[in-house]
Amino acid sequence: MTRRLFRSSQAIETTEPGKTERQFVLMPSLLFLIGIIAYADRQILALLKPELDRIFGWTAADYASISSWSQAAIAVSLLVSGCVVDRLGIKKTLGFGLTGWSIATILHAAVRSVSGFLAVRVALGLFEGVGTPASMKAIRTTFPRETQGRMIGLLNAAPNLAAMGTPLIVALLFPILGWRGTIITVGASGLFCALLWFRFARVGDSEMAAVAIGHTEHTSLSTWRCVTGFALGKFLTDPVWWFLLFWLPDLLHRRFALEASSMGFPLAVAYGMAGIGSILGGYAPFLLTRAGYRHETARRVIMASAALCALPLPLLLTTSSLALGIAVCGLTLAAHQAFATNLFGFITEWAPTRMTGRATGVGAFAGNIGGALMLHLLGQFAVPGQSMKPVFAYCAVAYILGWFALALFAPVQKLLAQSRLSRPVPTI
Repeated sequence: MTRRLFRSSQAIETTEPGKTERQFVLMPSLLFLIGIIAYADRQILALLKPELDRIFGWTAADYASISSWSQAAIAVSLLVSGCVVDRLGIKKTLGFGLTGWSIATILHAAVRSVSGFLAVRVALGLFEGVGTPASMKAIRTTFPRETQGRMIGLLNAAPNLAAMGTPLIVALLFPILGWRGTIITVGASGLFCALLWFRFARVGDSEMAAVAIGHTEHTSLSTWRCVTGFALGKFLTDPVWWFLLFWLPDLLHRRFALEASSMGFPLAVAYGMAGIGSILGGYAPFLLTRAGYRHETARRVIMASAALCALPLPLLLTTSSLALGIAVCGLTLAAHQAFATNLFGFITEWAPTRMTGRATGVGAFAGNIGGALMLHLLGQFAVPGQSMKPVFAYCAVAYILGWFALALFAPVQKLLAQSRLSRPVPTI
């Protein structure tokens, strides 16, 4: 009886049912927890920015430089770590990456200058980039094809839970521990999670994905076209997510005069909506397939619907209502997560298994480069006297552009032609 987690469906059928159930609960639980830790580590600086502004006298350009270089570091790491995951496996790369970025988070408490914060943020980014390709390959090689979309949706909800819960945790810890103690506590939770991963993750040496669980290793489209469509979709849309992740607390502070102690609930609502969007993005194609749509057609319909939901975002610049401002931000975040869930579902479904890490790494690299460019440009638009209308205008149409980019390089008709040549594409 094999003890490997990644195995063919025949092996699954002959393995002790209770053990298989435990394994299929354990891996997504650990991946979900790691996703929460990763986004909490990224978000902590944004939440403490008003306090750090006061202590260190940061300018908008200083913060833009720190955040953009951090994104660039993550992007480089994603490009490299996708290959590392494919070659060395999931357990080692994700475990050591989690340990590294947690230590980098703790080191934030020791620095006192802009250059020091920039250095530790770059270190955090270099280690953190391993998370996406490792997690996507784990889903590809662990779960049957018909359930992967839902698993990606649930996994993508992890950062939303982190974004919703971290402000509440900061609001609780900051008055007691100060900014340094708050950062150390968050970083230490990552080290504890790394211990759980090394102790309990059951990843076999052969992380091969079984064609037997529903994957076709060849499509009628070349791999580069699938990867290019995925990468362009990420490049065009991820800047919106990073903009709101890094700048939403500051925007609420400027627009509605909210302080760090009073941001917890509004941010929790916005990122709670994002989590709902992630889960719905994973389940909605399944519901449409039951209504008669082909799977890939259903995915594109959901992505188009999500793209339209981002259009009201510029209302944040004109409304005096905090409730409306949070609503349009939350709707945009939900739209992003629904769109991103289906983008990742697309690439994990159609890219060859041997290239899953690299394909997701390239796309995530493109997304983070787009995010870094956005954060860098914000240093120019966020200064007093400048308007942020161009930034919000782009964010409103970004998902429409991303949808058309994917349609150009990976049209539904071509993918469905392949599914007719092999076997019907299962619903997720």
